[in-house]
Amino acid sequence: MAIKHGQKMAEFLFLPPLSTFDFIGTRLGPEVEIGPHLLYSFIVIVSLMLKPFWRYWLPSLMLFWLLSLFSAPGLSQEEVPARPGGTLRVRPFGLSLAPSLDPALPEADVSFLIIDQIFEGLLRFGANLQIIPELAEYWTISSDGTKYTFYLRKGVHFHHGRELSAQDVKLSLERLLRPQKGAVFYQYFISRLVGAKEFYEGKSKEVSGLVVRDDYTFEVQLLKPYPSLLSVLAAPFCKILPHDLLLAQGKNFFYKPSGTGPFKFAYWLRDSRLNIIGVRLERNENYHGRKPFLEAVEFSPTYSLDQFVDQEIDIMPYYSPTLSRTDCQVIENDSFRLIFLGFSCHLPPLDNPLVRRAIALTIDKRDLVRAYFTFESMPQVLNNIIHPRLPGFFPLEKGEERNVFLAQNLLSKAGFSSGEVLPPLDFCVLKHDRWRGERLYQRLKEQLSEIGLTLRLRFLSSYEAASSLKNPYLVLFLWSMDFPDPENIIRPMFSAASATNRLLFHYESERLESLLTRSEGEKSWHRRNDLFREMESLLLDDLPVVPLFFLQQRMAVQNIVHGLTVPAFGFSFLDMSSIWKEGKK
Repeated sequence: MAIKHGQKMAEFLFLPPLSTFDFIGTRLGPEVEIGPHLLYSFIVIVSLMLKPFWRYWLPSLMLFWLLSLFSAPGLSQEEVPARPGGTLRVRPFGLSLAPSLDPALPEADVSFLIIDQIFEGLLRFGANLQIIPELAEYWTISSDGTKYTFYLRKGVHFHHGRELSAQDVKLSLERLLRPQKGAVFYQYFISRLVGAKEFYEGKSKEVSGLVVRDDYTFEVQLLKPYPSLLSVLAAPFCKILPHDLLLAQGKNFFYKPSGTGPFKFAYWLRDSRLNIIGVRLERNENYHGRKPFLEAVEFSPTYSLDQFVDQEIDIMPYYSPTLSRTDCQVIENDSFRLIFLGFSCHLPPLDNPLVRRAIALTIDKRDLVRAYFTFESMPQVLNNIIHPRLPGFFPLEKGEERNVFLAQNLLSKAGFSSGEVLPPLDFCVLKHDRWRGERLYQRLKEQLSEIGLTLRLRFLSSYEAASSLKNPYLVLFLWSMDFPDPENIIRPMFSAASATNRLLFHYESERLESLLTRSEGEKSWHRRNDLFREMESLLLDDLPVVPLFFLQQRMAVQNIVHGLTVPAFGFSFLDMSSIWKEGKK
């Protein structure tokens, strides 16, 4: 009865329930002879002795102080201090692992996470996607925005022992401009960097705009201001490689690479037939930053669900409902992968913006989300062209609501009367996404039939295969961002010079080109973002694509794993150096 009366009094005094004080009791530990009920009663009695103003506010202040005190690190007997040692075993996203770890030519999704542990760049992305130093200690930018000078950290050594120099930076960036099969990152430099075009075309032996001033000073010279340059240099393909080994070994360097990162290559993991199934990295004892806790990290896409359930591996994608029955942590992160429904804007009837908008108004995105859902990669409805998680951008809470009646009216305005049979449209999906593509096709087919459109499913081996298509088509298009900047969406997808646009969408807009040109010379971050918001508004009016989803990824993590911080730019940037394992090695 006394406790019930005290609880009612506590409600009068704006105190929380007794269970909160039970928490404080557990933090005090059994050896302290102050129980939660005594603390509770003490605060109630003191409060009743106070004047009305303090009677309402002092209890909350006292409780806040107690919670802060007993929640402080180091007071709980249950906390375990970080301990060095142990091997972390990780199954990354992706189904295969190519036996080459080249940052500029990653052959599988698995490679990105591994590469980021071995190599480092001049810059990297911070917790809020801001640019922060990595191998560059600091940098300066000229007043006209065309000269960037980077001052390297001293005392940084590659895994094979040699100290980092500015010559390594020059060679690492120049190799991005060498023509080779599968190379795509040259596009971020060739029209911006002094001497880049001449080097790419074989007219020059070096890029004149990449200048070594001394061993620790490196300069980038631009033809015109390039606001995205720092983001490009922080991207995963701009890692710094040792020029001596790269020149001596060529492509063989990437089978046993040497970087400056917190972990170094140890050996490839192999099965009984000696096929490569994974890779082992070991702690870099001479790392220039904080030394990793873990002795080693092993990555393999062949690690199984049963191995996770048996606690033989530590981290894996949350791809099965079976994981919900295990005692594990679940972490979720944005993959910065956007999925659009693209239109062949050069082929009638999809060359008519009214037809494209009619299709957009007929689509039920939430229904498509259910069709595309998987446990490890969850689609979220997207109404933006530019990813809403980019700094300075926000989600459009509501796109145009589904409106079949308005869609039919738009088709009539476009010259297609009610009941008229419209030409069939091909719905193109990449073969490797066949399972989800087929489910999406069934839902989309049903939705578009309401306005008299018929779909035919067509699988493509690659997006390049779209060049041979003669019929009007819709294409399910996935764009993985290389760096978190709005230009990395607008320019490669919609500009007139974009290979993707010329191949798939064939979208043309003089106004978009003008805005892109203006953004190149804009030094103000806010005004530059305003220009990209204007481009986004234009694209949402013209609709060369309909934004469908962005993908959230989930991973299951054993409870003995600590120190894991969710990276801002996706799981490929997971920092293994801060992770440690409790109890066993």
